[in-house]
Parts: sequence; structure tokens; C-alpha cells
Amino acid sequence: MKSVKWLCLAACVLGLNAPAQAGKGDLTVSVPRVSDILASRTLDLRFADFAQGIWTQTEGDCQELGRIDVGAPGDAIAIYRGLFETPGRVCLVYGAEQDATEIQRAAMNCRLDRGGSALGLVTVAKRGSENLLFQEGERPPVTYQFCKAIPSLLEPFSQ
Repeated sequence: MKSVKWLCLAACVLGLNAPAQAGKGDLTVSVPRVSDILASRTLDLRFADFAQGIWTQTEGDCQELGRIDVGAPGDAIAIYRGLFETPGRVCLVYGAEQDATEIQRAAMNCRLDRGGSALGLVTVAKRGSENLLFQEGERPPVTYQFCKAIPSLLEPFSQ
């Protein structure tokens, strides 16, 4: 019984001394750089600003796009902060790296619509002002065109 009390006391002390890392839904992780490869990179838990929005493979798809989850796989993708959605899955970023260029790699944990979960690795790169080069794992890259921005849920309250 005495060891249980010490265990509870230790958990409380550790919990009180743990630094708060949350900031309005976005987390940035500070990791000591042990390699020159990581020297100019930032580790984050969200996608870069240039990747935010709804992207389609063809311009005509944007006009008809009502919901991401009802389209054919690969037709459209949605990226917002640490979330990524395609038809059939919704993913949450658990680690992303970005260097000084506009290229970012992100590791994700995905919930599949058919049940279960999967891990994913994607690379996104800005190509001009309206295109996004998207590569999933080792698959060939696919070019998407910007369709529209995703509005914040808090925008109506800020006016």
C-alpha cells in the first residue's frame, strides 16, 4: 500500500512539472540537432501554410466538389493544419519536417473509413502559386491544383 502512495505522489509531481506544449491546437517540437541533415529543418505537428487548402487533380472537379469523402480516391485532397483527408481516410500528422525550401515531409496516423488504421508518409512541395506536388510514400508524385481555402470554424465568431 505504501508503494502505491509513492507511485501516486511521483505521478502528481511529474504531472505538475511537465511543460505545457499545446498552443491553440498546434504543437512545435524542439529537438536537439544531432545531425547536419537536420540542421536547417523544423520539426512540427502540422502541414506548412503553402499546403493548406482543398486540392484537385483537374480544374473542373473543383466546381463539382461538395465533400472530399464522397469522391474517387486521388481526385481531391484536403489539408488543414495537422489534418489530411482523402476519400476513404482521415489522417493526423504526428511528425513533419520542413527545410528552408517549400518542401515538407509528414508522417501521419490515418483512420480508414472501412475500419482500422494505417500509418502514412507524404511529401508535399509547392509548384508555382497554384500547384502542389504530392507524393505518398514511394509512389510517383501527383500534381494537384488549388481549389479553395478551408475556412476556420472560428471565423464567424471573430467578426
